Amino acid sequence: MIVDSQFNRKLIYIVDDDEDDLFFIKSAIANNIPNSVIKCFINGKQLIDHFGKLKSAMPAFVLLDLNMPVLNGKETLKQIRQNELITNLPVVIFSTSNCPVEKSLCFEYGANNYYCKPSCVDAYNEIAQKLKVEYVERAVVN
Repeated sequence: MIVDSQFNRKLIYIVDDDEDDLFFIKSAIANNIPNSVIKCFINGKQLIDHFGKLKSAMPAFVLLDLNMPVLNGKETLKQIRQNELITNLPVVIFSTSNCPVEKSLCFEYGANNYYCKPSCVDAYNEIAQKLKVEYVERAVVN
């Protein structure tokens, strides 16, 4: 079980292979979560490999795209939830897919939340604010 002290409230992992999406969400997070530290991965395999070597605190949350090469978001989410060391890590899906079946599967696999990638900067900022409230400012209770 991960306890509150194991989360770094300013560390955020983003897993996405699209440079434009990364630019917009990183900018929104930087603007809305001051002093945040963002670490990016371009596929799920990179993230899972990173967790295998991680010796420090867990991030506040992982923002995970679904459609990526090598290891997609759903498979990455499954692996996170099967690993007892990171199973309680908050994982938020951030995808272009607005398909109800896709969303339902993600929640079934253990996603904490699901956001569709927006088409305007203001909407990115709204999502970053929600992430801040839910995963950076809140206390973890397990």
